[in-house]
Amino acid sequence: MNEVEPGVEQAVDQVDQADAGGDAALPPEAEKADEGGGVGLVLDALARLPDKAILDEAALAGALHVAPRTLRRMVDRWQLPPSVRLGGRNVWYAGRVLAHIEAAMIRAEKDAERAARKYRENST
Repeated sequence: MNEVEPGVEQAVDQVDQADAGGDAALPPEAEKADEGGGVGLVLDALARLPDKAILDEAALAGALHVAPRTLRRMVDRWQLPPSVRLGGRNVWYAGRVLAHIEAAMIRAEKDAERAARKYRENST
């Protein structure tokens, strides 16, 4: 049988317990968002996992607080990296998902800077 890296099983169990408990592990500010507090939702379940933690579709959808179908659409739109088939399931490394999201944020920041620079150049 395959051995699980120390700490991975415990981290996944903590995320599963938080998800099963109705986001009990989220900070109070995030809980207010569900009540219409306007603060927003904190998605840190992926960040708490080791980079090599393997997530199936249900686990990743739960960590992102989206439906599995929405997760598949996000992959189709390149908002998330493509999955790999493992034992009949689509799986992702937690670290690769975070790296993909970070790269998208960096691209968006550069695009915004480029647009602002172009706006400044055209308005002078």
